[in-house]
Amino acid sequence: MPAFRFPIPFGRLCSKDTRSTTSTPRTPLVLVSFAALSPATLAGEPLLHFSNQTVEAGLTALNDYSPFQSYAAMAGGGVAEDFNNDGFDDILLLGSLNPNALYINNQDGTFTDQAAEWGVAGPFHSYAASTADFNNDGYIDLFITSFGPATQLPRPGEFKLFMNNGPDKAGNWSFTDVAQSAGVNRLLVGVNNSEGTGSDWGDYDLDGDLDLFVTALSPLVPGNRLFRNDGPDETNTWRFTDVTAEAGLEETNVRGFLPSFADMNNDRYPELIIISDSGTSRYYTNNQDGTFTNTTSEARGIETINGMGIDIADINNDFKLDFYATNIRYNNPPIGGNVLLIQNSDGSFDDQGPSTGTHLGYWGWGALINDFDHDGHKDILENNGFTTGGFGNDPATLFLNNGNAASFTESAEDCNIDYVAQGRGLVRLDADNDGDMDAVLFNHKQPMAYFRNNLISPESTPDNAHWMRIKLDTSARDTLAPQGIGAMITLSTPTKDYLLPIHNSVSYCGSSAVETHIGLAEESQIVSIQVAWPDGSYSTWTDLESDQILTLSASAHPADYDRNGAVDSGDLFEFISYLNTRDLTIDHNGDGRVDYFDISAFIRDYRAANKP
Repeated sequence: MPAFRFPIPFGRLCSKDTRSTTSTPRTPLVLVSFAALSPATLAGEPLLHFSNQTVEAGLTALNDYSPFQSYAAMAGGGVAEDFNNDGFDDILLLGSLNPNALYINNQDGTFTDQAAEWGVAGPFHSYAASTADFNNDGYIDLFITSFGPATQLPRPGEFKLFMNNGPDKAGNWSFTDVAQSAGVNRLLVGVNNSEGTGSDWGDYDLDGDLDLFVTALSPLVPGNRLFRNDGPDETNTWRFTDVTAEAGLEETNVRGFLPSFADMNNDRYPELIIISDSGTSRYYTNNQDGTFTNTTSEARGIETINGMGIDIADINNDFKLDFYATNIRYNNPPIGGNVLLIQNSDGSFDDQGPSTGTHLGYWGWGALINDFDHDGHKDILENNGFTTGGFGNDPATLFLNNGNAASFTESAEDCNIDYVAQGRGLVRLDADNDGDMDAVLFNHKQPMAYFRNNLISPESTPDNAHWMRIKLDTSARDTLAPQGIGAMITLSTPTKDYLLPIHNSVSYCGSSAVETHIGLAEESQIVSIQVAWPDGSYSTWTDLESDQILTLSASAHPADYDRNGAVDSGDLFEFISYLNTRDLTIDHNGDGRVDYFDISAFIRDYRAANKP
């Protein structure tokens, strides 16, 4: 066997044909010499290997929960986001009876807890959290379903909306709780005193700001609520209005764990999926007029699950969004399991979990869809834990995609995520900004676990593991929601196109940073990246290199091609210069061509912007 030319990380070779999918307890790994593996295996598969860096990173905080808090045995979560705008993701752990921990990334593989300095330590009874820039000031805010000080019994009216104040003159950062003044401090009056589970943010009415949906488990009242973002009032106080009833979403017996906004039918308006317990999950289609229609019957498979977590992506690369929802799996008898809802051409969904093997989890909670090994096919990571008595542990599962989501191989142990815990929440992040995605698993009454992805070393990217991370900046255009939430990205290489949605990346009891990540296998060149903005306009960037973190900014106006904040003669000359070379940068109508229709669309927008 010839000498191997790039460093092999210490641990296991994670190869997609090494294990069959199973839900039985794991057996000890048999160590195999690299000499016994064929050169084709080594050359054909990226070396996916994770390492548990929890202790080394300083992520040692522990959560605890009151027995008086409703559903406390099911809680355990946090978020990952860049709270201080330094380009590195931070981590928040919800402590509940213990103080919260806000771990600020030190950019050297370690984190420092600054929860007390930022004003979010508490402790207060908490269940779940999500992040969003709800006031569009460029700083990430934090919403927590919580139920009052930990020194008292849980009580209603204590949800937290922590507004990020940004840095003061001394460079110190802080949060201010504005939930009560904003009107999002509680659910419907009469709901259980510690009711409130997951939350998500999306611009359901396409007015350019982010609205909030909060779920509740109570089956007796319509506890799941939609709060419309109405912006600041005359006193500059941010306000939300409960519009659940008028939106057609007020429904009893929906035992909600987690809501998720995403434009599933490609009409720019986000649908709402509520993943719920006891077969009460819902799929609501956005009617584009402020209302929704219950179309759950078209999402075949979610009507039977005891659902907890969800993630959304085009998992089979057919340019239609799909979603994965976690469920309970019993081994004896073997019933239940996760669902992988693949979208059909008519907009309906069918469960392909059993045919692909992705239903064979354990007691599932958080889930992530991500291309962890950069082979161009999206994988699924799941956090598991058995809830009875609050003491059962289950292994985490990693389903590696064998190609276009036709089948998956459960490979967590082979990839060194040999982890058994009382799992709950799960978030993705690239903590070291090296391009491969890491994961944090939150647990119930146990420390979190931070698994660093070692696919890419500081020195090099393997030839078959190229990647791209993309963030969006919409600060120049008020008609677009912050961070580009609701946008749809098409990334094209010389051989393949990818559809990449931008949504709020919620997972059970938490959320991840708003961005998209894609593995590109051998592709090092990007032909184009097109962003379809939720206001109906398009932006295209051409001739890019892979292996970078890109922030793509919306211009102030669709016709502002020179990006000076105004639509004037400079944009006309800029447009003509691109037209002469047929550069896709001026694909103004987003059809992937440069022709007369782009000229017509540009002239229309140019004139509209210059009307007296």
